[in-house]
Formats: sequence, C-alpha cells, structure tokens
Amino acid sequence: MGIIINIPEPDFEGLGKTEAEARLDIAVFFYTNWHMPPGRCAAYAGVPKVVFMDELGKRKIPIHYDLAALEQDIKNWKNFPPANGSSQRHHLP
Repeated sequence: MGIIINIPEPDFEGLGKTEAEARLDIAVFFYTNWHMPPGRCAAYAGVPKVVFMDELGKRKIPIHYDLAALEQDIKNWKNFPPANGSSQRHHLP
C-alpha cells in the first residue's frame, strides 16, 4: 500500500515547478525530515542516487553518515582493487 497525493493542476501550476522538480523537493523533504536512506529518496525522485546526493550538496544539506557507515566504507576501500591493475591493495596510514 502506498500514499498518493493528488495536487490539482491549477495548484500545481501555481508552484512554478516541473513535476520532476516537485518530486525532487519531496524526496529531499523525506531525507531531511524522515531520515529516509538517500537511495530510496532518489528512487522516489526518479533520479540516480549520485544525482540526488549532488542535489543535497547544492542545497547544503548534510549527509547522514555514521561511524558504522565509515567503517564499512574503509573495509570496502581496502578490498577494492587498484585502478592501475596492480595486485597491491590500498593501505591506510
């Protein structure tokens, strides 16, 4: 089950936004107020996650990033093969 919000055409036209802009605004609202994951918000907005994250940056909205996410990113980074094709792994100081 989902929620459908029906905005009458005259009201929507008065917003001065395209449907895509309105969807993005709503997705940003979900992210900032309901703390939804950025990937899910991007899907609601109909844009790739990287585009949604870029929009957050443009609006100067901080990214929800906790210690567990940092630790996972470091683990992933250490196991990611180098771009130059060598067999050496990344090392953190």
